[in-house]
Amino acid sequence: MSIEVRQLLIRSQVTPAPAPPPAALAPRELQRLREQLLAECCAWLAERLNAQRER
Repeated sequence: MSIEVRQLLIRSQVTPAPAPPPAALAPRELQRLREQLLAECCAWLAERLNAQRER
């Protein structure tokens, strides 16, 4: 059996492990994370705009 055939045979027998299920978040926790992310984005944008004005 050639090396190429062996490699194909090995690859066909190897299956990836299933991905773990995503962790479910409570709706309140999800809303808190969204608000925190929005606040951080607004702060970053304000900082960038101030830096542009100072130039």
